[in-house]
Amino acid sequence: MFPTQDTVTALLEFIARAEFRFRQHNSSEAATQAGVKGERYYTTSQQFLDQAVAPNPAVFRVTRPQARLAALSRAAWADADVAGKRVLFLLPSQALGSNVATLLFLHAFAEQRRPAKIGVFCARSTADIYDRSAIIQNYPLWVSRRDLKRWDLIVDLGHLESRRNIDLWPVDMEAELLEAFGLEPAEGYPADARALPTDRPLRIGILPLASSPIRTLPPEATVALAHYLSGEGDLSIALNRDQQQGRLHAQSVAGKLPETAHVIDGFDSIGALLDYLSGLDYAVLADSGPAHMTKLFGTPGVAVYSSAPADILQGRFRNLSAWTVPYSGPHCATPCGLAKIRQTASGRIGCMGSLGVSVDQLPTTPTRPDPAAVTRLMREPVPCIAALAAEPAALVDFVRQDLSSQRRAASR
Repeated sequence: MFPTQDTVTALLEFIARAEFRFRQHNSSEAATQAGVKGERYYTTSQQFLDQAVAPNPAVFRVTRPQARLAALSRAAWADADVAGKRVLFLLPSQALGSNVATLLFLHAFAEQRRPAKIGVFCARSTADIYDRSAIIQNYPLWVSRRDLKRWDLIVDLGHLESRRNIDLWPVDMEAELLEAFGLEPAEGYPADARALPTDRPLRIGILPLASSPIRTLPPEATVALAHYLSGEGDLSIALNRDQQQGRLHAQSVAGKLPETAHVIDGFDSIGALLDYLSGLDYAVLADSGPAHMTKLFGTPGVAVYSSAPADILQGRFRNLSAWTVPYSGPHCATPCGLAKIRQTASGRIGCMGSLGVSVDQLPTTPTRPDPAAVTRLMREPVPCIAALAAEPAALVDFVRQDLSSQRRAASR
């Protein structure tokens, strides 16, 4: 018997009164799940609850709004002998970077701990990341009580302490997971970049968007990079029509890009984004989920950092060269550690530099979307992003030197 403790990741138990099907936004068709009448299920997906469960009482009945399952004790993670066992992991986060790190960890877990089978449940909108792996059984949105009986152990990754402290200072999530389970990195994912091709034009991508305006590249940087990189290969610029920042960014760069640059206004799924990244030979990215995704493919390029420390977020991976916006002001300097915009007790939203306060006067992150604040921070960016907007030439020079270095290495 394995020592257990209750899960801490929020779960809801419901029973189906009729057959049903659902696929969460941002996931591929393969992530569609179906349920049967009379079965009990567990989910963490707020979108599924809001869009399916709550509006359809004839189909669903909530039986436990705060459900708990028995999971492997956190204290036993490093020592439990799971060889030949079927281990199912509960995923607490929809952050792309966290789930890339978890995928890397799961391959190390499979190689070194030798379970009979590995599964994940409640990946939600990041389900496509796990569908890229042949060794993982994926339950994207929910898992049934019947399916749970097919697994010997549940591991709730919400028990990892560092997952609860990333708003103020990020962590190297792969390293945290590997340390917690006493593992070395997976052999199949080398840390270095793959070589540039020398027999055809390069496929180059610019991905300027992040989930927060304090990490998104300013349009001025996108335009400057595009004018240089369009002469170095076939250039595409990936934006996001479903994201307010993406729409504002598209409006700002319209008419300013070179004619040969191809603008992609969005991807239908995370799987399509993964396909795009895997096909690039070189990329310049904001500090974002796609920057983490390049670890899966060894994509060369440059990641641009502002608020977050590059060494922690890149971890052992060196496929992307790191460039941090040079900024120091009266209230902050890069990297300040913020992952997201924050708000004062009075509700003002921004960062230390934009609000002119110390970090202890920004106690929380906003609890709901604020389109007006996003628009303001895109048009009047925080000081470090404003500095990059005013002087993008230093970034372009860094990319030029990095690409030249990559080309020299490939031609040797």
